Amino acid sequence: MLYCMGCHGARAEGVPGKVPPLAHALGLYMRTPAGRNYLLRVPGAANSVLSDAQLAAVLNWLAQTFAADELSSTVPLFTSEEVTGSRHSPLASVLAARREVIRELATTGPAPSTDY
Repeated sequence: MLYCMGCHGARAEGVPGKVPPLAHALGLYMRTPAGRNYLLRVPGAANSVLSDAQLAAVLNWLAQTFAADELSSTVPLFTSEEVTGSRHSPLASVLAARREVIRELATTGPAPSTDY
């Protein structure tokens, strides 16, 4: 809560027009390699002071707490090794990457809204 609540809010709902929600979206991103990669490379994750293991635990907790309905039982939770492999290469364009990931997700099932 300490590291995510400041931007995403106490209920992970984001700030309309400024910060996308994690609630009801995180599990959708976790469905594909591109979505998982995106989540680990957004500035809040890539630049977090949390260790890779702590970041994996926080993202898993957020997904299980605020996106459980979207988190399929076939979707693996994050591991510290996965976090280590992605987060240290921040995205050059967060919005462009987000649009591309959402476009890809929409071709295979539910996707987060392009608006927030």
